[in-house]
Amino acid sequence: MLNTQSMNLDLIRTFVIVGQSRDYNDAASKLNMDRSNVSRHIKTLEELMGTKLINKNAKNYIELTEDGKVLFDGYEKAYNLLFITEKTYLQNKDLNSGKISIGISSDIESKILIDKIVDFKKKYADTAFKTINLPSKSLVEKLSHYTLDFVIDEKSDSYKKSSGVKSIDLFDEEYCLVYSKNNFAISDISDLKDLSFILPVSTKQERKLFEEYLSDNQITRRLSIETSNYFSSIEYAKNGLGVALVPKSMIVDELEVFDIDLKKTITLSYVENNLSPSSKEFLKEFK
Repeated sequence: MLNTQSMNLDLIRTFVIVGQSRDYNDAASKLNMDRSNVSRHIKTLEELMGTKLINKNAKNYIELTEDGKVLFDGYEKAYNLLFITEKTYLQNKDLNSGKISIGISSDIESKILIDKIVDFKKKYADTAFKTINLPSKSLVEKLSHYTLDFVIDEKSDSYKKSSGVKSIDLFDEEYCLVYSKNNFAISDISDLKDLSFILPVSTKQERKLFEEYLSDNQITRRLSIETSNYFSSIEYAKNGLGVALVPKSMIVDELEVFDIDLKKTITLSYVENNLSPSSKEFLKEFK
């Protein structure tokens, strides 16, 4: 028989917020309660579960134990499902009351998302949107935990592995090399030898594809700067600090361009069964 004593939603809510915040003071602020009460809730839940859920590391930061990670994974999903249920109920009465959360790579937000939101807000002015920029791995996790309605990111098998996730291919992002003509001269692939490159971080798909491109052409890569921000890459290139790999959509007049055959597919991913009515309506903007 289920021990209903352990099904204390206040304790579960506190644990989820602490697990997300990884800081008792921040969690207390979000929960609008004293820090001592937050600690008391965690201790009570640990007693009910019969295991340690949270530890503090050497830097006094919160870390989930292995048991804590298992419990957090399930509790966070359940907690977010409660919000989905509430959103669905309210939006069935008034679609204009919607709240839509989207995870997206920062360098493509202006290209794909802004116009969609502007058009949607013309029809449903009171709909609230929230966009967050995170690494791909974190976006996959938040989508699978129902924290986000949509993720717009590079195409990846990681989304297929998450239960119930559907994806729509939006467009192919094409890349090129840009550089200062005062510092470099590139007319052929062979001119790339021994040059210093300004590249996106190694986790980005375009970085991996570019590494393969160089290897296929027997070109040794010299890394000058590694950054996750393409606007920074362009500024570094303007200052002659290297040859930058950037999306073609971000080409600027001040820099020379060397075209390469490199592109990646951008997709919109979502869990259809967990979309609220307003999120389903917004999805139509992409179909």
